[in-house]
Formats: sequence, structure tokens, C-alpha cells
Amino acid sequence: MNEYHCSKNLLNMIDELKSIAIFSTVVEQGSFRGAARALNLSPSVISYHITLLETKLDTALLYRSTRKLSLTEQGQQLFKMSTNMLKTVEQGLSDISAQQEALSGRITVSLPTVLIRSHYTRVLADFCQQHSRLEVNFHFSDVYENLIEKGIDIAIRLGDLPNSELKSKKLGNIKRKLTCSPAFLTNNPLPKTPEDLENLPWIKLSSLPNKRTITHPELGKQDIHFDYQVTANSVEGMTQLCMEGLGIATPADFLVEQALREKKLIELLPNWQVTPIPAYAIWPNNITKKSATMAMVAHLAKAIT
Repeated sequence: MNEYHCSKNLLNMIDELKSIAIFSTVVEQGSFRGAARALNLSPSVISYHITLLETKLDTALLYRSTRKLSLTEQGQQLFKMSTNMLKTVEQGLSDISAQQEALSGRITVSLPTVLIRSHYTRVLADFCQQHSRLEVNFHFSDVYENLIEKGIDIAIRLGDLPNSELKSKKLGNIKRKLTCSPAFLTNNPLPKTPEDLENLPWIKLSSLPNKRTITHPELGKQDIHFDYQVTANSVEGMTQLCMEGLGIATPADFLVEQALREKKLIELLPNWQVTPIPAYAIWPNNITKKSATMAMVAHLAKAIT
């Protein structure tokens, strides 16, 4: 008896879902005949399913006239619900289908060296494990090379992007810490205000100007223009030199979490935050939607944004 009722309820639900899909098509097409053509059904079948829904719900869903259809308030509610439902189902089927399509071939991805020990690399490693037939060439470099000339399929770039014909998607922001070492403070005073920072030596990153913007939740933004003796061409190098006591630096937060915990570095002016650096995925504009490149972009966007 229970199995009979279960089967009957399931069949009723299937009919109702079919009727809802047909109702949604009627609204989108603007007429019963339009829906019939779109679904390759007869107008009488379309009418049957709309009547079935209205009977089930005990309310009118559509106002019918010779010229056009219009929705009742209940019809508007059902159409909104059905549209969301159908989009969810369609997206789910699309995601499953995409997962089943085994990616193969070869792809080259370029990342700056600062991301070697970041969650970006972990996310990309997960992508490689999911697609074992795909050969992935990782190119870690702080030189932003031309993607087309170097045969790079996708790159992660930090900072504002120049105008170009490349496609791009913002993935997130790289947070930074304002730091120095305990050894630095044995020879220099502890800065207590943003102005104090301008009177202390910094370690300059060669790819950035000798200026940083810091923000306070109440006092707003302030630009810091600093002097420097030492320059480094990589963030990791800058961070290590900072730990050696050569100056103030603003490394990525994930690079210095452990050093801060172990008191090898000190966070300065903790109420002030260094402006984060945006991270983007970029790729050539002629890449097809079903390519390994776009699959990697989608994976990065889903895991990071």
C-alpha cells in the first residue's frame, strides 16, 4: 500500500513538474501556440497542462484574450519560482556534463612567484588531480610575458590590468601586512603614526613605486612615501630581507602568518590596513568555452571568489 502511494505521488510530481515547465514556456513565448511550436506539442496539450496546474492550485494563473496573455499575481509568483527552478536544474545538468567531459591535451599556466605557497597553487593542484589526462605546464615568473608570443593559455596577474584585448576575470584580493623584524626596532623607533613610517627605511619591491596606501576604518586612507636603501625583485626576497632587519615591508599575509606567530616579524600599526592587490585570471580572447583554459578559469573562480 505504501509503495503504491509512493509511486502515485511520484507520478503526480512528474506531471506537475512537466506542467510547470510548459507554463514557463507559455509565459516566455507569450502564447499557447508559441509554446506549442517551441516544445513541438499541440496547442491542446499546452492548454491541458495549464488547466491541470490551475485546477491543482485552485487559482487562475493566466488572463487569456485574443491578443495576448497576462499573468495573475499567482501566475507571476509561479513563473518566478519556475524560472529559478529550471535554471537550477539546467545549471546542474550542465555542471555534471562538464565534469564528465575528460579534458586532455596540454595547457600552460603562468603565475607570479609570490603565489607559489598560496591557496592559488593548491586550487590549481586540485584541478590537475581532477583532470589526470590533462598535461599542465606551470610557469612561475615575475616577468609578465606576452601570452600569445609565449604560448601561455592562462595567467594569474596581480595589480591593476593594462588595457588589452585579453579576456580577464577578477579572482580576489591579496591582503598585505605592514611588517618589520624585532632586530629592525633595536636600531629604529617603533612607528606610532603613519607619518612616522615616512622617516624609517623600507625595502622597496622593484615592480612597485616607493609608495603605499594604508586605510584606517575611521580615519580613511593615507599615502606613505618612503625612502629605501635596499631593493628586491621578488616578494619572497623582500620578505626575507625584512626578517633580517633591513627595513619595513608589506608582504602578502599568507607569506608571513607563521613568522608573525613566532614573533620573527612584527605587524606595525595594526589598526591600519595596507591596500590589497587585486588578482586576475587572464587568457587570450579566442579561447572556446569548452576548452581546458575556460575549465581552469571556472575552477579558480569557484574556489577563490
